Amino acid sequence: MTARGFVPEVAADLPPGERPMVAVVRAVPGHEEQLAAAITTLTGSVRREPGCLEFRSFRDFANPGVFHLYEIYADPDAFRAHLATGHVADFFTALARHSTSDAGALVQLVELPGSVTSSAEAR
Repeated sequence: MTARGFVPEVAADLPPGERPMVAVVRAVPGHEEQLAAAITTLTGSVRREPGCLEFRSFRDFANPGVFHLYEIYADPDAFRAHLATGHVADFFTALARHSTSDAGALVQLVELPGSVTSSAEAR
């Protein structure tokens, strides 16, 4: 059996500028609250990173063992720096214990041209 990998690969050809992404993380049954606590701790730490523009964590209303993380970093280098922090290493340890997810849970996004970037601009 292959060990799960938690550190995502950061492609060299990512577009410059802001680096948005989402991750869907699933808890091991019975470990929902431990995973929620680890995500809450991670959220507070990541929001203090200089290259983090936004980090929001959500619990799926219909499936309380499923969590959604929405992240935006200033650029690919800020995301690389994020991955090298101690709080991310601690989170990956918690993922190994309390989740069924791995690095494949993270999806890199590219914003569509002309999309609205804030709800204030949409009004």
